Amino acid sequence: MSDRIMVIDDEESIRFSLKEALEDAGYEVETVAYLSEAKARIVEFMPQVILLDMRLKDGNGLEFMDTIRALDDEIKIIVITAYGDVETAVQAMKLGASEYVVKPFDLEEIEVLVERAIDHYRLNRRVKIFEDAKEKGQLDISTGDDGMKQLLDEAFRIARQKDITVLVTGETGTGKELMADFIHMNSPLQDMPMVKLNCATIPKDLFESELFGHEKHAFTGAGQRKKGLFEIADGGTIFLDEVGEIPLTEQAKLLRVLEDRKIKRVGGTQEIPIDVRIIAATNRDLLRMVNEGVFRADFYYRLNVVPIMLMPLRQRPGDIQLLAKKFLEEFNVKFKKSFKGFSDEAQGLMATYAWPGNVRELKNLIERACIVNDGEWIHAIDFPIYQHPTSTSSTLTDVLSDLERGQEIDLVEILSEIENECIDVALKVANGNQSRAAELLNISRFALKRRLDKE
Repeated sequence: MSDRIMVIDDEESIRFSLKEALEDAGYEVETVAYLSEAKARIVEFMPQVILLDMRLKDGNGLEFMDTIRALDDEIKIIVITAYGDVETAVQAMKLGASEYVVKPFDLEEIEVLVERAIDHYRLNRRVKIFEDAKEKGQLDISTGDDGMKQLLDEAFRIARQKDITVLVTGETGTGKELMADFIHMNSPLQDMPMVKLNCATIPKDLFESELFGHEKHAFTGAGQRKKGLFEIADGGTIFLDEVGEIPLTEQAKLLRVLEDRKIKRVGGTQEIPIDVRIIAATNRDLLRMVNEGVFRADFYYRLNVVPIMLMPLRQRPGDIQLLAKKFLEEFNVKFKKSFKGFSDEAQGLMATYAWPGNVRELKNLIERACIVNDGEWIHAIDFPIYQHPTSTSSTLTDVLSDLERGQEIDLVEILSEIENECIDVALKVANGNQSRAAELLNISRFALKRRLDKE
């Protein structure tokens, strides 16, 4: 999509020459002669840069800057002023204009100013979106596993094709978001925004507004226009995590966006073209959800253009020690500790543990061990998985032993304890996601909620 430039000037010759020159330079250009029609045209055209004359037949360009800011404060304004009126242009700069140019001007000078304004526009967007900016090459996915290396090679090839929709699947903690980062940072879009959304955290009634934005007064509390995440990500990547949690009604709206590459703000009538790569991720079996009628088949197949399935940590045991060493070095620096490594017993425990929470669980346990201990070595006893490895099994063993000796037991209380322990573990593995925890326990989310409310 070409960058969009608007020219607001009441001199026809200037409008014509600027339009011709900027279109030749590859920009999409709209021209406006009167301020009275400029607002509606800005809303419709959504320019990134406006060339604004200071003195027009029906108003003052300086005063109109507030209107532009109210519509979209990201638009860059280049002021056009007549010779001898430079003081007004300087005042405009103080009010937020990016540049000013004095008539008569050189078209090459205009092209330079516009190019600079577009660069500033993009830079501001990147600063606004990225909280932790990463340079290409800083993103590190550590692995010694041949299967994982092959998967990364495949992801790198996919990344180069910027228009391909990607679905990343895998258990909780396998690194789906990290894989999305890897794809974005190795793609032609790496210098454009990457916007991330956890779909499970957005209330249903706010979902459309968050993704597509809303117009002023579109609903109660909408005091001003707001851009949605798709519009903010335009030109870059949008990462939809926990895509399996999107309600059916919202799936239909997202499907239209994937098909048409256009959005419409809540309360708006204008269709806005968007150019984004979509990366979705889930730890759920979407095909099974399709068969159960809780996930749209057409939406699934639109997302599943290129699937990437991440391996659980237990299936690449060689990475356990590699990652453990990496995390230990990281937390030594973070917490100013001096651990040399892991004892033989700790290494044996890590090698035999199933790691239901995968890489995230490994990292969290090593972080905890570094926080609560001092010394030179991490021992098996420093891990909670060592202290209570099979508490439920031990409880059952003790209960059966009591029964064999003829002792009375409180079956209701014991079953309640076992149930509560299973729920706690399921919630931990699901990282607090009740829908996923219920799925692990093979009960409904409502049944899980009832049990939690009883605790």
